[in-house]
Amino acid sequence: MSKSKSAGKPRSGHPGRNPSAGASKFEDQVRTAMRPYAAQLRAFFNQRHTPDDSEAGIEGLVTLLTVHARLRGKVTVSELDHGALAIQFTDLRELGDEVAVACAAMLREFMLFLAETGRWSGEVEEFKAVFDLLSAQGGQSPVVVPELDEASADERWAKLPMVATARALLAWVGEGREVAEDGLLLPTDLVSAAAAVGLEVRLDPESEDARPGWVPEAGSSVATLAQLPKLGTYWDALLRAGVLSFKEGTALPNPVVAEALNADSGFSARGAKDLVAEGLYAHILLNAVGPDADHTVTQMTAALLAKAGSANPPRTEAAFSIPAPGELEPEQAHLQPLFAKTVPAAEALLRAAEAEGLVRIGKHIRVPRVLRAPLERALTRVAEEVLA
Repeated sequence: MSKSKSAGKPRSGHPGRNPSAGASKFEDQVRTAMRPYAAQLRAFFNQRHTPDDSEAGIEGLVTLLTVHARLRGKVTVSELDHGALAIQFTDLRELGDEVAVACAAMLREFMLFLAETGRWSGEVEEFKAVFDLLSAQGGQSPVVVPELDEASADERWAKLPMVATARALLAWVGEGREVAEDGLLLPTDLVSAAAAVGLEVRLDPESEDARPGWVPEAGSSVATLAQLPKLGTYWDALLRAGVLSFKEGTALPNPVVAEALNADSGFSARGAKDLVAEGLYAHILLNAVGPDADHTVTQMTAALLAKAGSANPPRTEAAFSIPAPGELEPEQAHLQPLFAKTVPAAEALLRAAEAEGLVRIGKHIRVPRVLRAPLERALTRVAEEVLA
């Protein structure tokens, strides 16, 4: 399900339903079970899709969960069963790969909702197994998502600069902050908000300087949030992760998710940090837009990140090298100016990600193991919104 098209619009012979199954006796029970959080789920979808797509997606989700309940012989919408889901996708593949991919995306987004709101009622291991299955059904990715025990995962999250920065910005918001109509920070708050994420700038309404970089020189003049990419990235990530909500000109912390972000251990704590990391990756990539909506830098950086999360990470020297005129094969010679422009821009994005602990750059470029899952989801989102 994406803004460009609705994969889950209800119609005769819905892709989520086995055509031989007929009307399921479980559908009313599924709708009843979902009713307590229907409004919250709709709001979650509306943050990512148009209202029409959200409604279509929820109806598609009801159908998928109804079939899932039939296969399990019971209704439990706060968890999914790996075995039953595997059977369900065998049926969906018979309807076509496109159908299976669309349904996997729908269910995966529902899983994120359950994690973010703390509604997942199954075991952590089952969540991982189900999420891996949905990721595989949604398309192959070179990113390798390793298994980590809970203690190891908590320890790895604690060491990441992005966690401390996200918490600092949340603390700055406090009980709430007045924001602009579009949800962006007010110019009068830029200096203090920037300080929360480690940036020292001064407000100058007349400033027309280009973006001064991920970490601008101390004392740099800014007039808008667009001139502070690091602050804008974290602000967007907190909103998309549900740590903050935007309502009637005010940004407010969501108590459950905010508490989870500030916690040092536990499934909900890891889930909140995971969602923030996904937002950071996606925002960094989606805003790498050149003239005429040219996403060449996005494509190159996304490709490097995907390989950095794989079993064969790229060598830094090779990734950041620009072929000199005459070094390329004759049929590729016309690409040399493109490389000369794109490679430095992609490196700048990866250096920004490195500063937040989102990537490690040494002899090779590597994505930390605990960040592989949010990276994979971010790359899927980027592909849906831009590259497809």
